Amino acid sequence: MSRPPSDVLQAFGVTTEPVPIDEGRGLCFRAGGTVLKPSDDDEVAEGIARLTESLIALQPTEYRLSKPIKPRDHDGFVYKQWTAWTFLEGEAVPVGNFDKILKACRALNRDLATLHKEPPDFLRRITNRWTEADLVTWHRKDLGRVRNVHGKVLYWIRSQLDALTMMMRFSNHEFTEQLIHGDLTGNVLFDEHNPVPGIIDLTLYWRPAEYAEAIVIADGLIWHDQRRRLVELYGTSSRRLYLLCLALYWRILTFAIDTEMEWVEEAFDHANLQGAINVLEDFFL
Repeated sequence: MSRPPSDVLQAFGVTTEPVPIDEGRGLCFRAGGTVLKPSDDDEVAEGIARLTESLIALQPTEYRLSKPIKPRDHDGFVYKQWTAWTFLEGEAVPVGNFDKILKACRALNRDLATLHKEPPDFLRRITNRWTEADLVTWHRKDLGRVRNVHGKVLYWIRSQLDALTMMMRFSNHEFTEQLIHGDLTGNVLFDEHNPVPGIIDLTLYWRPAEYAEAIVIADGLIWHDQRRRLVELYGTSSRRLYLLCLALYWRILTFAIDTEMEWVEEAFDHANLQGAINVLEDFFL
């Protein structure tokens, strides 16, 4: 992890020593009230910053956002492959707050839908294990065309993927797609001094709004030992259960793409993949 260079700190007006942030991918730094993030793709980083600025301009009341900071004497938000954001108070505490996460999810996605009627140009530039798994899950790309699929891990998760495919085999639904935040579970922050939850790290996809909710539920089942009640909170119509199947399929498939084996082996000790499948199968009996 590389520390932001001194000229980057100066450009963003940072005068305190940056400290690494352990959460997420472990690439970001905090310096006082500023969070510094490296850019994987400057066009994407610029697009997300401008989108966030537009969301803040809507003056939302059901969620808070970290504000992007422009570097001095610069028109854009990216400077030498870094962006800066205001620090957002709060902690990610999904258990006990899933209803609040879903409420914030719906509010954010309503606002996102007003800002973009078509996929923004920068969205097509985002390529990683999550976007590749997304394309496969939504039948936009064959798994055989995906690079860096780990055969051993794919073998480990094959039974779960097959079970989900069976549950979806008779489904025939049409969806309206829009811009969504597709990774909210650990990115909604709760602060005891502020009743409005904060949302960080916009992770964007062009998918149905209800699918963003389904991902939250899938994460609850896999990572947070949640059961039937969480699915009922989300909704149990055939349409919603189908989206939940897709969300679980996507989340599980990501383990096998561009795999970091050390992380996967550790994650498998905590991820209740079969338990999530069992909960969902009960709704199809």
